[in-house]
Amino acid sequence: MRSRTSFLFVILAALAVPSLSQSPTAVRLTNSDVVKMVSAGISESVIVREIQISETDFNTSPDGLIKLKHQHVPDSVLGAVVDSQAGARTSLAEAPAVVYAAGPGLPAHSHRLPNVDAAFRIDSKTTGKVEVRANQIKVEKAGVPLFSVKWKENTSK
Repeated sequence: MRSRTSFLFVILAALAVPSLSQSPTAVRLTNSDVVKMVSAGISESVIVREIQISETDFNTSPDGLIKLKHQHVPDSVLGAVVDSQAGARTSLAEAPAVVYAAGPGLPAHSHRLPNVDAAFRIDSKTTGKVEVRANQIKVEKAGVPLFSVKWKENTSK
């Protein structure tokens, strides 16, 4: 029974990951958007945060970065632009595989999953949370619940 419960958890996690990475209505920030924000006097910290949480399509070639610098884009914002591109190149396929590590031995009659709270990052901007409790798994993205699964164990043998 424990292996079935562990298998269920792995299947649910695998189903959740693709849905977490999809953002159908996201507008991609570009170099010109960064220049507009700097020209409007928006603080560096706000621009950096916007880059961190947004989908991006920056030109980070040497010429692209030089053009941003000539437009008076601060170094901290340039760093965030470059960091966002590095995160965009990291795909889910390159993510490390999930490894099950058995904890201390449970009594033979126990079939419950251990309590787990896990935060994870899909790319440089997308984060999520998985919460596992006795007979329940919850998954959320950026504080928004995506799904919750509850079940009852069959106690008859």
